[in-house]
Amino acid sequence: MLKESESDLRVDIRAAARPTIVADGRSLPFKGGTFKAVLIDPPWSVEYARDLYGTDYPRPSHLLTEAVRVARPCARIGFVHFLVPSPPRGAALVAVKGITTGCGYRIRALSIFEKHQDQLQGTIS
Repeated sequence: MLKESESDLRVDIRAAARPTIVADGRSLPFKGGTFKAVLIDPPWSVEYARDLYGTDYPRPSHLLTEAVRVARPCARIGFVHFLVPSPPRGAALVAVKGITTGCGYRIRALSIFEKHQDQLQGTIS
């Protein structure tokens, strides 16, 4: 389990980005149910992934599935991209907001998902 001071982590595949942990978002080095919230801001194109990150394009579904795995039950997962992906198994889409850095810049979508609560033991289905 991470200490509270270690809970605000930046993970990036590029060491040049100076993340807390260098790792691929499709295979995070954390136990399931570790985080209260997760924010994903992946490369938005095949060229961007290749030229900036030196990797193949990470499919949004793979990144979201991994984010759901490391999120706690009821945790929120934010996903910044030009598309709104379908919710992965174990999560639901809560909201979608448009974001931009200013006039003349392309708008992106901030899709917010929530991990389902684990079924409580002893409940009737």
